[in-house]
Amino acid sequence: MAKIDQKSNKVIFTNAEYTKAWENCPIIQNRDRKDFRLCYICKYPMEFKINENMSNDETAWVIDLINIKKPVLEIDNYIGVHANCVQNRTKKNATKLIKRIKMVGWMAPE
Repeated sequence: MAKIDQKSNKVIFTNAEYTKAWENCPIIQNRDRKDFRLCYICKYPMEFKINENMSNDETAWVIDLINIKKPVLEIDNYIGVHANCVQNRTKKNATKLIKRIKMVGWMAPE
């Protein structure tokens, strides 16, 4: 379970939570699901190997909460998004949006 660092006021996630957040991301049909997933905010591919939230890389991803109306730190409420896209989020509860995005067959640009 995620822990909050009292000194830095940051949430520290476990490897299992990173893995589950990655699994909650929409799949890209023409890419390997282990290495690439779709950012539901900008609809652009994310690479799995890059998950540092302080990275300057535009493809870096972080864990975001699906429903921030009820900010609970539970694995089912985690999803991966680009670090730069977090501030572009439009809805506080993205559950329906993510469900609709997952129903579409997304393809990455070649």
